Amino acid sequence: MMRTKLRMLLVAPETTYGAGANIEDAVMLITSELDSNPYEGDRITRERMQPTFGANQEINAAPYSTITTTIPLAGSGTPGTPPNFHQLLRSCGLSEEIEENISVTYQPVTNSQESCCVWFVEEGQVQEMPGVRGNVELNLTAKQDPTQQYTLTGMYKKVAQLGTQIEKQITDIAEELVVNKQNTPVRNVHGYAGCLQSLSLNMGNEVVHRNLIGCETVKIIGRESKGQVEIEAPNIATKDYFAAIESHNGVTKDEVKIGHGTKPGNIVTLTGPKVQLSTLSRSDSNGIVHYTMDTIYTRNQGDDEFTLVFT
Repeated sequence: MMRTKLRMLLVAPETTYGAGANIEDAVMLITSELDSNPYEGDRITRERMQPTFGANQEINAAPYSTITTTIPLAGSGTPGTPPNFHQLLRSCGLSEEIEENISVTYQPVTNSQESCCVWFVEEGQVQEMPGVRGNVELNLTAKQDPTQQYTLTGMYKKVAQLGTQIEKQITDIAEELVVNKQNTPVRNVHGYAGCLQSLSLNMGNEVVHRNLIGCETVKIIGRESKGQVEIEAPNIATKDYFAAIESHNGVTKDEVKIGHGTKPGNIVTLTGPKVQLSTLSRSDSNGIVHYTMDTIYTRNQGDDEFTLVFT
């Protein structure tokens, strides 16, 4: 019997792609949700002529593994120190720039993408996944904790018995703050700082596993960063979002920004400098009209659709 709540996720950087790392060098992450598909892959059926009906064998021609996890969105607790999940951000195609004692900034990259090795631990069993790259989605919703949802893809290794008990201390992560007026002082949706219900960003990485003769990799081959924003509907004289979403005679792009946290070391700011608002739908919230708009994080010079900054 294994209990679902007794799971752990550990991560370490790889110095050589796909070579893995030592679990002794890994850091343990705080997760609120954690699951895995331990044996995925491209399957083929081995066709055979036979004298009776019946199923033929199925062969996994290119095995790999995936992990999905939800991690609280918070800073390290110290300005200029990366949060302990930073290797996952870097393995999702983000660069890391550290300004000592001040900030850590993450920004999309197209080339020189990093990878990591992760371990999925489940009460006495462990699966190592080298060569990991993935995708991340950020969610900030009023009266809820801010979260990051990761989908990680890596090379397959068989689940094994855990040799020794893992005894690691969780470091470089502050406690997350609930999203509300007091804790989330910065918001801007195309120049309007209205009453915000929620904001999400899906980095939109296209992640593929490739297994060829003499070559096995997990690659990020594309990126389309999109999301949604829900805001209390302003009077059109205050902010004309109908004009902002129009694209039939020209596209409007402007800043979308949210800043969460007030204490140095645990302030997270997500900024998209040239975001297109696309589509608008209405909903009711306590008798108040809300607008939900799709957001498209467009590039300017390239690899600059958004920044995620911890200060």
